[in-house]
Amino acid sequence: MLKILWHKNCISYTDMKINAQKGFTVAELVITIAIFAILAGIAIPSFQRHVVNADLRNAARSVATDFFLYKERAIAENRQYRILFNTGSHSYQIQQPHGTTISTKNLTSFRHDIAISSAEEIDYTLQPRGTVKIGNGTETRAKIELTNSRGSTATVTIYITGKTSVTFNMQ
Repeated sequence: MLKILWHKNCISYTDMKINAQKGFTVAELVITIAIFAILAGIAIPSFQRHVVNADLRNAARSVATDFFLYKERAIAENRQYRILFNTGSHSYQIQQPHGTTISTKNLTSFRHDIAISSAEEIDYTLQPRGTVKIGNGTETRAKIELTNSRGSTATVTIYITGKTSVTFNMQ
């Protein structure tokens, strides 16, 4: 209870009540929604770019992982494996030495716009000693370049020592 007493000749106010405001006004709600919409408008395109580039990174890492996996299998099983790239269908096959296809991987399964833009060699043989025969065997390294619709690139480099590396140029 609040009591305010004034000097003589003034009116005395007693039992004055202060009403507390509860809830939000329509104006506050509209302003909050407008701020949220502006922030979403800025964030969504950036998020979409991130998703497109993340799919390209995943595709490139998958290629590098398959090289590593089948190099290890070649060593463990004392046999050769071949990886053959098809730039037209943006896919690659993993084969046993006698030509039996173990699996075919399509890079567009990561995202419809991922493509093999260039491949210095398309035939790689993973040797039982852990090395890679690139093409006819005269090359010491080869590159496979993947691209997406944003113009980003991922380059998978394969060395005859069996090492692979992946570099990215994101747009």
